[in-house]
Order: sequence, then C-alpha cells, then structure tokens
Amino acid sequence: MNQPGNIFFRTAGFTLAVLVVGPAAYVSYCEVVRHHIMRKRRKEFELRREGRAARQRARRIGRERKVEVPEEEETLIDWAEAQEPQKIEGEEEVLDRQDREEEKEDLRQLFASVTVGGRFANPFPEWREQIGAWEVVLWKIMSVGRLFRTDKQSSLEELERSLPSEEPNWKLLFGIEPHSPGSSSSRGSSGSLEDDLRASKLMTMADSWDHLSQPSSGSGHLTPTVPDAVMISDSTESPSPVHMPPPPPVRVSQNLTYTWIGQSTNFVQLDQVGILTDPVFSYKTIDTFLAPPRLLPVPCPLSSLLSIQIVLVSHNHFDHVSPEVVLSLGSSVRWIVAKGIGRWLRNLGVAPEQITEMDWWEETDVQVNVPAGDGKLEEKTLKVACVGAMHWSARTLFDTNQSLWASFVVKGEKDSYFHCGDSGYSEGLYSAIGDLHGPITLSSLPIGAYKPRWHLTPVHFSPEDAVRAHLAIRSEFSVGVHHSTWCLSDEHYTDPPKDLEIAKKEAGLAADAFVVVPQGRTLIVG
Repeated sequence: MNQPGNIFFRTAGFTLAVLVVGPAAYVSYCEVVRHHIMRKRRKEFELRREGRAARQRARRIGRERKVEVPEEEETLIDWAEAQEPQKIEGEEEVLDRQDREEEKEDLRQLFASVTVGGRFANPFPEWREQIGAWEVVLWKIMSVGRLFRTDKQSSLEELERSLPSEEPNWKLLFGIEPHSPGSSSSRGSSGSLEDDLRASKLMTMADSWDHLSQPSSGSGHLTPTVPDAVMISDSTESPSPVHMPPPPPVRVSQNLTYTWIGQSTNFVQLDQVGILTDPVFSYKTIDTFLAPPRLLPVPCPLSSLLSIQIVLVSHNHFDHVSPEVVLSLGSSVRWIVAKGIGRWLRNLGVAPEQITEMDWWEETDVQVNVPAGDGKLEEKTLKVACVGAMHWSARTLFDTNQSLWASFVVKGEKDSYFHCGDSGYSEGLYSAIGDLHGPITLSSLPIGAYKPRWHLTPVHFSPEDAVRAHLAIRSEFSVGVHHSTWCLSDEHYTDPPKDLEIAKKEAGLAADAFVVVPQGRTLIVG
C-alpha cells in the first residue's frame, strides 16, 4: 500500500550508510590500526633503547672495575644491576659510535611512513584522523560567512602598507638583470597595486615564460635566450639584420642566499645550486571563483630565476605545486618529490629520469650542473634527505592520502637547508629531525594558516609551533613562510608575524634568529 514511501526510506537509509556510516567505519578502522602500529613501534623502540643503555653501562662498569662483561645481551641488565645496584639519578650512558648509529636507525623506524587502509597515514600521537578533503569542505561550509567579514577584506592601500613587497636582488643572485618580460619589480611597472593585481589575474604562466633553456639532463635552465639578430624593415627596403650582443653570462652567487617568493615557494642558492621549493606563481591556487586571489602580485615571474637546478615538492596541495610551473620547467630541472607525486609529474610530460620520489628518511646524492661564470658549466653535488611531516595530501575529493607528504633537508659542503612544506607539530618527530640532521644552517618554517585550531592543529604549525620546531631541529636561522599570500584560513593575514614575535619572546629566542621578510626579499645567510 505504501510502496513509494518504503522505497524512499530504503533509498535514504542506503544513502546514509554510504555517506556517513561507511566513512565512519573506515576512519575508525584506520585509527585502530594506526594506534596499534604506533604502540608496537614505541614498545620495540624502548626495548632497544634499554638494551643499548644496559650495554653501555655494563661496558663502563667492566672498564672501571676491570671485570669481564658477559657477551649475552639478555643478561647484561641483570649483571649491571648486580654490579651497581644504585644508578646515579640523572646519569646517562654515553653511546659509542655503533650504538649511536643504531639509535638513529631506531628513530627512523619509529617514525617511518605507514599505509593503513590503502592510503598513507601519520604515525604520530599528536595526529587526529581527519576525513581529508571532506573535512576541508565541511570547514569551508561552516565558515562561509567569514568570507564576507569586513575585517578580512582590506583596501588596496592597506594591503600595500601592511604587506610590502620587493624585487629580488638579481645582481647578487645571478650577476645580471633578467632579460624577460615582467621581470622588473612587481610594483614598478604599473605604479599601483590595483593595476598589478589586475595584471596578475590576467597573466598565465605561458605569458610570462620565455623558455630560458632547452631541457637537459639535470643542468637546469641557465641563461635567457636572445635572438642572434633583429630584423628591421621599412616600406622601401628589404629587411636587414642588426646583430645584438649576447647577454653576459650568469654568475651565480657564492653565498648561501634565500629569497621568499610567497607561501611556501622559496628560492635558495646552496653551493651555487639553485633550489626552488613548492612552486606556485599563479594568481589563484585553483582557477575558480571559489579560490581566493593573491593578496600581492608575485614578486617575480618564474622566468626571472635564471639558474634553477632542483625543485623540491613537499606534497601535492594546490598551494604547493601548480601544473603551470611543471609544464614550464618540464625536464630541465631535477624534481625531488614525496613518494607518489612522480606519476602526476610524468603525466604532465616530465621525463622519468628527472624525477626522484623519496620516502621518509631516505637520502640521495643529486648531481647537477651550474654556471661557472665563464659560460661553462660546473658539476655540483648536494645530498637531499627526505624527512617526516604531519600532514595529508589530495588534489581531488577522491585521492586523499594516495601520495606522501614530506619535508626535505638539503646538505652542501658546509651549509644545510630545511624546507618544511606543511606540517603539524610533533615533538618526537622534530626532535628526531634535529638528532638526525641538526644543526641546520637555514630553515623555512610555516607560520600561517593555523585557525581554526580544531581543524588545523594536526596539519599546520601555529607561530608557537614553528618556534618549537626551530629549537627542536637546532636551526641556526629560520624564516617564517606560508602566510600573507592567500587567505586560506580564519586568522587575519597580519596575525602570523605578530604571533611569531610573541612566541619568540615567550621562548627567549633572539629576535634575529627567526624572522619574517617581505615577499621578494633576498637574504645572505651566514
């Protein structure tokens, strides 16, 4: 009698099961498995640490008392207790080189990447399981009213005053001014921020890219192409070539330099190797009216960076890598990326031999060619270490955590650089990074996109978290990034630098140890 109603309730029940019960059961299963893996790893880590401490204690007692130490590790703890029942409070045994290497390996195993339920997961106790892109959608729906808050909508004059922008120091970076359209200061060409924002909106990467080099094996793009001759003609004479002098050779800085392009896009020169991180030069992260525009024009086009050899990609979110940059650079650079991102790069035409996918705690030597200053190339080698991060990945609603997220430590002959990317703060993780790779000369640490904390604490540093990370990894000098580029979270765009200053004072950190710089500024570090 009531068959249509029955069909409706069955359909509604099935839909509820698919959209709510199914995901809830899956998330619950993943959490149970993840916690089981963490407990097992922690137990094994503690047992091995106790074994090392007992071994060192027994060896010390044997040396001091000139007695024979048993070889069986299982009996060392009991033997040491019998020989020295009362251990001095606070005493720590000094590990020898072999035990120190074992301890480092144990840290790598404790915080190794893990897959649960067919996707990558975070093996950190501070992590709260999220529903990936679906949770982002829920947050945006809940905060849709904030899009129209007057305190978040600043006038162009206020933006220009509160967010100064600079042109990178081309003479320092490359020894010459870039010969490419749009390479002048982002505000010098049009004279107003309003005009520049309009130009940025209309400009695509194809417009600003003038193919500075042809793809080559790891050499990077080096010098701008200038026509050998310019044809001049009039109505009565045939065209005649006027030969133009070639541009001067690029002379890459000998210093460790740092330039902030915006968000997590940094340009670093380490041992003369140009390193570009999480590259996004576009006006919006996604070409849709839903995506917020840049608060400022990008301080320089990609084509102005005349010597790039390595590109680091921490994860695949839209504000950390754009297809336009991939299509522009192509196979002319070495792509060092988190595991699982290589397929996306290959689909965009990057040669497989130019892509290195890395899992957490893996290390690789990267050999590239850099300009030697006389028009020749010089081979350089950097060591790149992929380290853990607490975050997630997705480019659609249906590929959540199908690729890994990571941070990178790049080591030269005497200096090192830490690119964090995105991460929530985990005390154990960042202490491990400091133990394995510290001290670090230069770090770029995110300080923005941290509100609301109920949603973003597991995935993004607050300024306080960034200060704790700076100390944990033993960074000698850090720059705050991932802020004041797009309004992607609920805090005002001027809050991150202010909150960083408060966090530094509370931690007793020197004012010049962790700084915020205008977009485009070039620093010499060290």
